[in-house]
Amino acid sequence: MFTLAAALSLAVQSPDQEDAAELEAIEACALPGEAPGARAKWAIIDARAMTSPADLAAALRAAPAGHRRIVRGGSFQGADMREPAALLANACLVSTDLDSTNWENTIVPGLRLVRVALTNAKATGARWSWGSMLGTNLAGTDFTGADLYGIRFVSAWQGADFGEVSFRAANLTDATFACGITVDEWCINAAPDLTDADLTGADISGLGLWDAQMNLGATLNTTTVSPRSLVNLGGARITGPLRLASHFTPTYPDPQYAPVTATVSAEEARTIINGTLAASAEVDRPSFDCAKAATPVETMICDEEEYVLRRYDLELAEVWRDLRAAGKGDLAAQRRWLKSRAACADRACLSDLYEARLAVLRGQLGPGIALAPGQSVTYHGRLLPLPEAMRSGALYERIVPVLIDASDQSVTLTGNPDGSIAATGSAIGGNAHMCDLGVEAARFDRATGWWSAVSAETGVKVPLFRIEGRRILFRYSGNLGGTPEEAGEFISCGARAGFADGLDLTPR
Repeated sequence: MFTLAAALSLAVQSPDQEDAAELEAIEACALPGEAPGARAKWAIIDARAMTSPADLAAALRAAPAGHRRIVRGGSFQGADMREPAALLANACLVSTDLDSTNWENTIVPGLRLVRVALTNAKATGARWSWGSMLGTNLAGTDFTGADLYGIRFVSAWQGADFGEVSFRAANLTDATFACGITVDEWCINAAPDLTDADLTGADISGLGLWDAQMNLGATLNTTTVSPRSLVNLGGARITGPLRLASHFTPTYPDPQYAPVTATVSAEEARTIINGTLAASAEVDRPSFDCAKAATPVETMICDEEEYVLRRYDLELAEVWRDLRAAGKGDLAAQRRWLKSRAACADRACLSDLYEARLAVLRGQLGPGIALAPGQSVTYHGRLLPLPEAMRSGALYERIVPVLIDASDQSVTLTGNPDGSIAATGSAIGGNAHMCDLGVEAARFDRATGWWSAVSAETGVKVPLFRIEGRRILFRYSGNLGGTPEEAGEFISCGARAGFADGLDLTPR
């Protein structure tokens, strides 16, 4: 049971007396640059038995004058925290349960939260400038209209969750979000609602920003963003330059882990965004006008759910066009195939026919690449889809180092003396799960249209990749869920990783 005397008995207690886990959390209350001797001026309040905000306020008032208040524990679910909030300036709360609490319109500068559950809380209009949140779960909390100037959100202990968090119309000037992909840096659901928020000078490069509707009206000026987020910033207000960064700046800066960055003007940023939007627009149509579908097969392809068939149809039309442009392609054979397609009565028949025909046509189109012995080309992740026309010039050359460093995969093809191609590569996925690619000699297989390698163990020819212009496409991702056992000799991945289409980012 809580008593004020019990809480105050810890007011001058040294953190050295705490167990190891608690010591780590309490030590995280230290401010950047704070000297070890400053701990002598910490008033550690044991709130583990507290449930009443009034009791907490009493303990805060009774703490020694001139001491920084460190609150350990406490379960205040659903409580109105506005009374103790007035006493928490520059304080630190550790392992405190603040689920569904009310902080509306509170003024708490310099507040530090460590391993705190601030879920489903009401913090509209709160003024918490220059605070910090380390490993704090914010899921469902409403910061609408809050002043969070200079606040720092740092993921730790798998505790940072931004699901259903609202920063609508909040002041996030100079705020930072330190989110990565490893367990110690992972921010869960890292896509809060930033509608109309002021993000001037903020670093949001660690956030997903996956939903363009949740970024509408946000003000960006000297804001640090990830290149992969640009496609979802079309509705933002860009009033000044942007800083593109390959990843967030580490909590404790280290030159070894510093992000690669590039600054672009507001006009340049808008040019990139518009180009990205145009290039990434999903094409869900076949090679013909569905409004004029005249046959049962065409009607089937145009069915609302048959987007895979539409992709096959458009892809086949493009490969056929390229074949004819190269002076290849058997017109009579193509007509025979169209006749067999017309006989299909279900989706499975159509899918099989398209896959088989695409293999034949890609084989006729050729290998797509020729590398002299020792010549190499590297493909990275396609995190910023741009029109081909934008992959040259001074602006592209300025941002391409960021694109390369931010890429989650890298694959290098090197020509062998016998005309085969060696392939090496790696990729990284969720929770830092890794992929590896290693092929000593891949050869183009005209029967399938894929560059393939022969398993030394089984003698089976394994299709691996194909080249289309500047793109590399993989037959298998390497992930166990969709990669056959024989391919594992060449390509393998952890559970949360996989190879995706890659792009040669070399400026043209």
